[in-house]
Parts: sequence; C-alpha cells; structure tokens
Amino acid sequence: MGKRVTDYPHTISFRLTDEAWIGIQKEIDRSELTAHEWCRRAALDRLNNNYGLSKIKRLLLEHFVRAQYLVTQGFQLLADGNLTGVQWKKLRAIATERAAELSDNALRAARQVKP
Repeated sequence: MGKRVTDYPHTISFRLTDEAWIGIQKEIDRSELTAHEWCRRAALDRLNNNYGLSKIKRLLLEHFVRAQYLVTQGFQLLADGNLTGVQWKKLRAIATERAAELSDNALRAARQVKP
C-alpha cells in the first residue's frame, strides 16, 4: 500500500468522558467510520458548514432568517394583492422546509461582507 496522497501534518487528540465515548460509539455504530474518522469529520463539518455556531445559536439563526423570509415574502405578496390564506400557508411551509438552506445562504453572504 502506498503513501497517502493528501498530507495531514497536524494531529489533534483529546480525552472524553464515558458518556461522550458511548455517544460517539452510537453515532458510528451503523457506519464504517472509526471514532477518529467520525471526530475528524465532525470537526471539519462544524468548521466548514456551520461556521462555528453552537446548536442553540444555529437554531436561533434559523428562526430569525425564517422570520425575515416570511416578512419580506409576505409583504411582497400583500403589496401585489396576491396574499391569500392558502398562499400564506404555502409560504410558511416553504420557510420551514428551507430554514437550513436560507440560513446557510445568509451566513455565506455575511462571510463575503468585508468589515
């Protein structure tokens, strides 16, 4: 077997409680990942996709972005005279289903804004 093509020059190690270890074991139970691979992917996923937000901060962001989406789209439909009960229910369902996507787009846009 040859040398890995990708070079990973840095190593991170840390200790876990029994509860955390059991939690990781449950997560990897139905996959072919090792605990090391799972932790690496989890850290990189948080770094690359969640922009370092905790779960509660991410939840709050999704609620805020969903509310902003509903206000802007709702007022536009209202201004156009197209806001009906059925249309509003459809808009709420879309906002709920796409909350994560809308939040990702908002974060992506925020990262592009230079201070």
